[in-house]
Amino acid sequence: MKPEELITGFVELLRVRGLRVPVSSSQDLLGALAVVGIDDQERVRECARATLVKSQKDNELFDNVFREYFFGQHPDEEVPRQVTVGFDSQDAPEAEQDDDGQMQRVVRYSAVERLRSADLRSLEAAERREALRLIERFRFSPPLRRSYRFVKSRSVQRLDLSHTLRLSVATSGEPIRRRFLSKGLRSRRLLFLVDISGSMHAYAEGLLHFAWAARRALGDVHVFTLGTRLHNVSRALDVSDPDRAMAQVSSLIDDFAGGTRLGASLETFNIEHGARGVARGAIVVVFSDGWDRGDPQVMEEAMGRLSRLAKSILWVNPLAAATDYAPLARGMATALPYIDAFLPGESVRSFEHLARVICSEGELQ
Repeated sequence: MKPEELITGFVELLRVRGLRVPVSSSQDLLGALAVVGIDDQERVRECARATLVKSQKDNELFDNVFREYFFGQHPDEEVPRQVTVGFDSQDAPEAEQDDDGQMQRVVRYSAVERLRSADLRSLEAAERREALRLIERFRFSPPLRRSYRFVKSRSVQRLDLSHTLRLSVATSGEPIRRRFLSKGLRSRRLLFLVDISGSMHAYAEGLLHFAWAARRALGDVHVFTLGTRLHNVSRALDVSDPDRAMAQVSSLIDDFAGGTRLGASLETFNIEHGARGVARGAIVVVFSDGWDRGDPQVMEEAMGRLSRLAKSILWVNPLAAATDYAPLARGMATALPYIDAFLPGESVRSFEHLARVICSEGELQ
């Protein structure tokens, strides 16, 4: 892995965890490392801290992400005192002796990076659990919208007449000191529709953990599963322990890894929940490979109605990561004209990208 790719991945993870890092800061870091080198772990850490961290309150977050990215460690784990930092290779030793004859651990830069980029379906059980832990630690910036209520503002949008008149009493009725109002900001609702059919079995767990992290961070998040029937699992995710939350979700679902009636499930959602306000003005994330055994006309009508209710529809398809993929599945081809963004969803890195897209979808026009 090249140093540029290494730093780019680290900066991306910092942004996902909630630290604002401008492009100029990452360029400064690359320039600093070109001078001091990357062989000394502490030197790399201090260069990164000096160029990327702008506030003292962000130091703890930076340290946690640094340990996670370069060492694959949770924040409460202790970093080894003797560490050699290097790049991954086939014949690289796991440990080597220093000048005093003591063994020191050799840490590879690419361990966590490889896990973030791996297809969830290809991971062993232990690797999958670690990938899910990475997803659970995502930090979300809430997508925002304008509210209907006005709040005090310095921008000249609407005159606060009553406040201005009160101030004019002190200036003989002349409105010299004017005050203004603007529409306030509120978090935009986020809606997940997760396909749990057999073809999505290897990936659905990842998005459910993603939805758990989003609901914990943002609050106004609703989660439904789509299989042979529709299930509302939002309340089941209101548990601080993600493993317990997934157990509660499993107890509610009796068609996990079964068949799929995607169009019919979307139609049921529109009738029972969407038109009543859950989808109105929301950012909708549909997680599915598009396989549907039902009537294409039902699928088309359901997607058309959902697109009219929602602010935007993001379709996340694990198969989209393949370079030769084409959306030829009947359900996928039917839904394509109604979606606003078509995204891959096969790895931790793709979920990180999804988190950024969700935030950008809430940006005010």
